[in-house]
Amino acid sequence: MSQIQKADVIRTKIHPELKRFLFILLAILLGLVTYYGSFIPTESASRALGVTIFMLVMFITEPVPLGVTGLLGCWLFWTWVRIPVGKALIGFTNDAPWFVFGAMLLGIMAETTGLAKRLAYNLICRLGSNYSVILIGMMVLNFLLTFLVPSGVARVILLCTIAMGMIQSYGLAKDSNIGRGLMLAMTYQGGLYDKMIIAGAGSILARGLIEQFGKVSVSWGLWLIAYLPGVILTIVASWYLILKLFPPEKLVLEGGEEYCRSELRKMGPMTAGETKALIIMLLATLLFATDFLHHINASIIGLGAGLIACLPVVGVLKSKDFSKVNVSILLFQGGVLTMGSVMSDTGVLKTLTAVLFKWMTPMLHSGSALAAPLLYLYANVFHLFLGNEGSMVSATMPALMDFAVKNGLNPVTVGMIWGFSIGGKVFVYQSSVLIAGYAFGTFTAKDLFKLGLALFFVESLMLLVLVPVYWPLLGLTYY
Repeated sequence: MSQIQKADVIRTKIHPELKRFLFILLAILLGLVTYYGSFIPTESASRALGVTIFMLVMFITEPVPLGVTGLLGCWLFWTWVRIPVGKALIGFTNDAPWFVFGAMLLGIMAETTGLAKRLAYNLICRLGSNYSVILIGMMVLNFLLTFLVPSGVARVILLCTIAMGMIQSYGLAKDSNIGRGLMLAMTYQGGLYDKMIIAGAGSILARGLIEQFGKVSVSWGLWLIAYLPGVILTIVASWYLILKLFPPEKLVLEGGEEYCRSELRKMGPMTAGETKALIIMLLATLLFATDFLHHINASIIGLGAGLIACLPVVGVLKSKDFSKVNVSILLFQGGVLTMGSVMSDTGVLKTLTAVLFKWMTPMLHSGSALAAPLLYLYANVFHLFLGNEGSMVSATMPALMDFAVKNGLNPVTVGMIWGFSIGGKVFVYQSSVLIAGYAFGTFTAKDLFKLGLALFFVESLMLLVLVPVYWPLLGLTYY
């Protein structure tokens, strides 16, 4: 090897390390600037905000695994902010990380038994072999399943499992454009549709807080009708964006439907493992869909189903399969939840809320057509600091409703925009649904950012038209 070639190899090895090191320095610098900038009056709140900025920059640039950043943030809250250890690790007592843990076990179960591939082949036989048709068909299926499976994480695990089988049937790597596009569609929309329907935990909580603090009644049907045109726009826009951002390696599956039928014949009848996996997933889905009857926490169902899959005789997973769980994702999510809790406990959110609502007043009172997109933007700014949708809604909706009532605004209209806004995301840490899809390892944080940013403008444009033009026909005005 020549000296020039050796130098190129050295630069190739050093450059990524240097880049990651510079990202870490940037995160530390911005965290310290935030702390010493005295943006928050109290010492503990200033330190908490500094650590939060450090974590956000680390999450966004990803110089180290997300789980490392999450745990490092908890450690800094404990040692530097001097938060008691119980509260510095409170994110791990939340049910969300354990829901994702159980969901990952279900996904591994479907993949290792071959059930995912069988489901994918059967679905392709019905949708055809054209990738663009399959893509939009899966998007419509995702929306329709929202009525049956109110948990975004549960839907994402189910649909991403099928999508993984489809990727295998195409004979492509899971990080191919087809793989990334299909999995991103299922993941992002899995956390978006249940904001256009009062189905997911976030929108259900938002509705309850609007009614409690806004002293009004919120109709399930009105919410659906108000956002139904937005659902159509979102499906079409997502389909177009994914085809453009992630051009498929091939548009048609070789052999078409006959290829899929041939593969199904090769697989033969369902094995005992597939049957067990299917029964476990169907029972879990049934329990997810009927939570309004039994009121069992979705995380209990998800984790329980995942652990049952690991048991001898009734389950199908072996010890080596259990080790495939991405533990870093769990540490990451626990750190994100802790971050939101500390921001609330130290009073940082209260200060940010007061400043933000002060900015909103002139725009909303002017009746400008830009009021709805700006409200959507403001909510997304808050969502950068609160990775958990429930925390985001519970920490901000009461203050927003108080603001609306005192300023003569319609709490239903303002609350519906804010409740929908928690679906807008550009970073993985902002939602359990995104974390669940990211755990499959098909797309990167950069891929999600590209699609999320594009859809942010799509949803803003949608609100720009729907709220001042269509919503008044339904009785939804600002006053």
